[in-house]
Amino acid sequence: MTELYDYDYLLQRVRDALPDAVKHHERFEIPKAEVLHEGKSTIIRNFVSIAKRINRDPMHVYKYLMRELGTAGTIQGERLVLKGRISPSLVQRRIERYVSTYVLCSECGSPDTELRKEGRVELLVCKACGAVRPVQAKIDVRTTTETLKEGKIYEVEITDLSRDGDGIAKYGNYVVYVPGARKGQSVKVKILKIKKNAAFAEVVS
Repeated sequence: MTELYDYDYLLQRVRDALPDAVKHHERFEIPKAEVLHEGKSTIIRNFVSIAKRINRDPMHVYKYLMRELGTAGTIQGERLVLKGRISPSLVQRRIERYVSTYVLCSECGSPDTELRKEGRVELLVCKACGAVRPVQAKIDVRTTTETLKEGKIYEVEITDLSRDGDGIAKYGNYVVYVPGARKGQSVKVKILKIKKNAAFAEVVS
């Protein structure tokens, strides 16, 4: 018996039925933040351009970064001015985390999505494949299990402050105390002393 439809014909029918956003999908690249320091401030020069590139409200991105970086800031024209000296790599990681959480579809990976609010639940709706998922603001971050050693230098991220105002970082199973470091900073530190799971360090340039 002769087949009514061959493979190429059926494949073309499937392609014709796809939304234009899928048929003409180009590889999406997360925008690179143009970061510079002026005195004790950190400036993202292309902040508004990044928000436009990922098709999100600049205020939504702004509030996320303020929360994640643990600082304050203001939007000035195209720029976002942050209080404190924050490393460019940390800023970029937070932007990438925002895109993974609030932009990219978890099913097809398309950036052609939009945010919708239903009650108190924020939903990410994909225009390409139709997938809908609630936004999960927290993303699991892998932590290292490497053992700290006195006298060695490591790069850590300051996530909190102690009662005395010292920066606090997590490194595997260790809590690292760094005097003079600010919340939201990514710094290189030298381990001075280790007591069980607590380490005491100093910032190195």
